[in-house]
Amino acid sequence: MIRIPPEALHSWSTEVLAALGVPDNDATHIARCLIDVDLRGVRSHGTRQLRRYVKEFRNGLVNTTPVIRVLRETDHSLRLDGDGGAGYLVASRATDSTCDKTNAVGLAVAATCNHGHVGSAGIYARRVLSHGFIGWCVAGGAAWNRTDDPDATVWDAMRAPPMCFAVPSDDGGPPLVLDMNANQFGSAAQAEAAIAAGFGKSVFGSLGMRFVSTLLGGLLAGAAPDPAPDHVYASATRGFFLLVIDPALVGDAEAFRTDVRRIIDASLTLKPMAGADVSALPGTLEWRREAEWTTAGIPITDDHRDLLETIAMELALDLPPWIEA
Repeated sequence: MIRIPPEALHSWSTEVLAALGVPDNDATHIARCLIDVDLRGVRSHGTRQLRRYVKEFRNGLVNTTPVIRVLRETDHSLRLDGDGGAGYLVASRATDSTCDKTNAVGLAVAATCNHGHVGSAGIYARRVLSHGFIGWCVAGGAAWNRTDDPDATVWDAMRAPPMCFAVPSDDGGPPLVLDMNANQFGSAAQAEAAIAAGFGKSVFGSLGMRFVSTLLGGLLAGAAPDPAPDHVYASATRGFFLLVIDPALVGDAEAFRTDVRRIIDASLTLKPMAGADVSALPGTLEWRREAEWTTAGIPITDDHRDLLETIAMELALDLPPWIEA
C-alpha cells in the first residue's frame, strides 16, 4: 500500500487526459471528479476508471473536444447534448445550471444525452449539496435490447446503473448521501439465492431501482435527440437525469437543515450495527475518509498502482510521487 497526495494524483491524472487530446480545462475537471471520488474511498469510480477512458479517447469512442449544446430550456428545466464527449463535462454543467434555476424557482430538472460515462452519481449530488439543496440523480444507457441468452431471467433485463440521493444539513458533520449502484446483488444466482433465503422484497426492490434508473436516466434522458447528433461516438450511449429541490419551496429551509444535522448526529451516537466497527449512515464513512485522506494522502493498493504504472508507460509519463504507507 502507498499513499498519493490528492493534488499530486490530480496533476498526474490531468496530464494523462491532456496527453490523449483532452483540452486543459476539461482534463482538469475530469481529473478533479476522479480524485474527489478516490478521496471518499469509492475505489471503483476514481482513477481506476482512467484505464477505461484512455482506451475510449485513444480509439475515438468518445469525443475529446465536445461542444455541449442546449436542446431545450425553460425556467425550471434543461436538456443538454454532450456531443459525444465525456459524461463528466455535460453532467456537471447540467448540475450547476439546474442549481441556478432552483435558486430562482425552487425546483428544477435536467437531462443530458449523447455522452460517455458520468462516473459516480455522488459527484453531482454533492455539487447540489453545496447550495443547500436536495438532489436526486440517476444515469443509464440510452439503448435497451432484450437479451438473447436463452437462460436469462427477468433479473437479466437490466444492468446496474447508479443512483444517488443527497439531503443537506448544517455544516459541522456529514450530510446524508445515499450514493449507490442500483443493483444490490452481483448476479442472478445471488438474487435467486436471496429469494430462497426469504429476502425476495430486497431482490425486487433492487430490480425496481435498476428499471427506474435505466428508464429515467437512460431512456428518458439519454435517448438521441431529433435530429440525431452531428457526431456519432460508439461509447456516447449514456444519459443522466437530475432533480434539484430547494427545501424553502416546502418549508423553512434553515430549520430543515438544522433538524437534519440533529437527526444525523444523534443517530450516530447509537451503537454500530452487528459486524460494523463504527456507527455510520449513508455518506458518513466517505465524509470521514475525505477529511482524513486530504491530508494523509489517498491509499493506493498494489493492483491500483499497477494500473497507474501501465498507463504511465503507455503514455510515457512519470508516476505521481507517493508516500510509503
